Amino acid sequence: MGASSKLSISYRFVEHAQYLGGFIDKVIPEGKVILVIQDWGSALGFDWAFRHQDRVAGLVFMEFIRPFPTWDDAAQGKAQETFRAFRDEATGRKLIIEQNAFIDVMLDRGLVRKLTTEEKAYYAKPYENPAHREPLFRWPNEIPIEGHPPDVYERASSYHEWLLETQLPKLFFWAVSGRIVSAEKAQWYLDHLKNVKGVFVGKGTHFLQETILIA
Repeated sequence: MGASSKLSISYRFVEHAQYLGGFIDKVIPEGKVILVIQDWGSALGFDWAFRHQDRVAGLVFMEFIRPFPTWDDAAQGKAQETFRAFRDEATGRKLIIEQNAFIDVMLDRGLVRKLTTEEKAYYAKPYENPAHREPLFRWPNEIPIEGHPPDVYERASSYHEWLLETQLPKLFFWAVSGRIVSAEKAQWYLDHLKNVKGVFVGKGTHFLQETILIA
């Protein structure tokens, strides 16, 4: 993804997890790490942490992916309608591959401020070629919703159960209104996670990194 080479792979969760594991093995082969993670980075990071619990010193996370038992838990209103469309093979490919909807539409929807021309160009550059947009199409189809895809849902359920039980130090950033972690859901996690500190960053939707930078 991003500026990485665009490979002829499926870009499914399991492949991303394999590449992440290989990267960590090469760059940080031993010792403790602190993972700072968001969105699919959270799913990959939690999954790696669950499988390498002796390597983790702490977790920093925001707008994170969990197993969603229902569509209503995953998204509401227009957002649910959009992501249902993304998960349709024909419609999703037209929207994301042909029309570049993730960069041209969804990126802005996930922000509480307008990106500068330079910032938007930086986000868009890796996906100027439609042939390079496969990962943008694949990710919405990997979201673990109502048991599908089964393998991703199973792995997300495993790391989520562990996350609720582990005593590892956790730093949890959240915002109002949030996109996949609402204020209500954030409070639930603050009440149920162990050894967690919550940091409220104010108004924000999905890309809280951009919110925190201007907070």
